Amino acid sequence: MILEKGDQIAFIAPSGWFEQNDLRQGLAWFENQGFKPVISENAYDRCFYEAGSSENRAKDINQAFLNPDIKAIFCIRGGAGALKVLDKLDYDVIRQNPKPVFGLSDSTALQNALYTKANNVSYTGFLPIYDFKSGAISPLTEKSLLNTLHGVPFSSNQFDIINHKDSEGILIGGCLSVFMSLCGTPYFPDLEDKIVLIEDVGEKTYHIDLMLQQLKLQKGFNKIKGLIFGSFEKCETADECDGSVDEIICRFSKSVDVPVVYNFPYGHIKDKVILPIGKKIKMDLSSLCIRELDE
Repeated sequence: MILEKGDQIAFIAPSGWFEQNDLRQGLAWFENQGFKPVISENAYDRCFYEAGSSENRAKDINQAFLNPDIKAIFCIRGGAGALKVLDKLDYDVIRQNPKPVFGLSDSTALQNALYTKANNVSYTGFLPIYDFKSGAISPLTEKSLLNTLHGVPFSSNQFDIINHKDSEGILIGGCLSVFMSLCGTPYFPDLEDKIVLIEDVGEKTYHIDLMLQQLKLQKGFNKIKGLIFGSFEKCETADECDGSVDEIICRFSKSVDVPVVYNFPYGHIKDKVILPIGKKIKMDLSSLCIRELDE
């Protein structure tokens, strides 16, 4: 994707509600880059823990895709609730008007559904409220975001290797618990020939272990091309015999015959890489690099 100065970008709230002032710094950053932020009609709504009704949130997403002046779409924050808009989206309209959707965390539900139902590419790893909450975006995240906006394919050599093989495939996934919430729905992607990206925050380690097993039991998992484990922040043991996140990941990785990396700079962390959901990437572990493939 390549954005030009003067392009309009939509800011939507498919998940949790937020304070208007919390978005100020993020909007200013985009304006300083020469873009024109457009806040969706219902973004400031509230309904319990969500940013308004699921009908209005879905309406804002559909309108952002319909509007020919909007060149990219940004989820404002995570939280919860994106799952509830999926059955209200017009995937025919989205398929005919593809646009990159940026998000992280709860945006995993929306981004993977858009790929599954409309073959729409998204970018995971950035939320304006999250990434500007400390006052400034981190240099690594900023560089990765700018590269993405300007059409520079991502590449990274910041990771540890568990299973040392090379592979390539379409990237899917994101936040593990949100990704698993799509299981059994029409919005869960076909796993065959995919590289699965996984991170999470605040989950007990035994729950991570069970969710990985749930993932393994999904149709097509035996034909995945690779696994990328990002950060697992604040994921503690409920009991001392549960095992640490590292132990669970290593044990799970031994049960699969595909390339696996962990400690990849992605997830609920300050310094992270923006990754394309729905695009082909290469795990070139013999050269210690994971990169997006040019189309």
